[in-house]
Amino acid sequence: MDVEKLIQIISEDIPRRKTPIHRIILSFIIRDFKVWWTYKFWLVLDIAGIIIFILTYYLFSFITTPQHIQEAGYTVGGYFTFALIGIAFQHYVHFAVQTINESIRDEQWNGTLETILSTATDFKVFLLGEVCFSFIVSSILLLMSILIGIMLGAVFYTTPSSILAATILAMLLIASHMDIGILSTGVIMKVKQGSPVTWAFSWLSQLVSGVFYPLKLLPWYLEWLGKAFPLTYSLDGIRLCLQSAKDLTSPAIVSNIIYLFIFIVVATPIALYVFKIGYDSARRDGSLGQY
Repeated sequence: MDVEKLIQIISEDIPRRKTPIHRIILSFIIRDFKVWWTYKFWLVLDIAGIIIFILTYYLFSFITTPQHIQEAGYTVGGYFTFALIGIAFQHYVHFAVQTINESIRDEQWNGTLETILSTATDFKVFLLGEVCFSFIVSSILLLMSILIGIMLGAVFYTTPSSILAATILAMLLIASHMDIGILSTGVIMKVKQGSPVTWAFSWLSQLVSGVFYPLKLLPWYLEWLGKAFPLTYSLDGIRLCLQSAKDLTSPAIVSNIIYLFIFIVVATPIALYVFKIGYDSARRDGSLGQY
């Protein structure tokens, strides 16, 4: 074949068919499911851990007075239902805070991050694909936790409108904590280590956001500190919905939603800015795919 003809064929700009976003996202979900299903022993341990965790607080509920729970405005269910909601929705907190930075860290560790980013896949689509499977798993574990709790006697007082309000609050819980996860990912891209942001935020949230006990049981200074965390307002609103049938007509629910919106509006641009700094810095010094 003529050399010039061969060069012309090789240099032709072949149009690339754009893959629909839903197919890209589905491919991420299928990939992550196959990896997840490969490690069945860890799956069993995760489920066993949930059961043991719930059983612990079920037994603890026998020696805990329901008075403080009722004083906080949660009508039915007592301490066990109160703690169960905190345990169940921690799955969403972990998903929102940890998933992005763990996914980025795994891609760096496996040496696949730069390969993926060198394709036509948009970075935002890549991040969305990374978190979809974790959201599905977190939702399954959340529902499993609630079902186990109901089998052990947890009581919920709900209406269709209160369930709708709880769903909105759960979505705001995820959105507000995703900001922490995005900010943390920006730090990890640069320092290549577990982010101190994630560690500090998770530890303080567990301590002062009323996950396992009413906020009023804490000293006044820790109670005030807890009011700075979005988890405090998320759990309070969800508990009022599921234990007292409050809905979007309740001032308490509306105030919690307003705070979460304010937090998201303020935190999102800060998180995206920190992420952009870490991402651009890693690209400039060629360490994006390093671990």
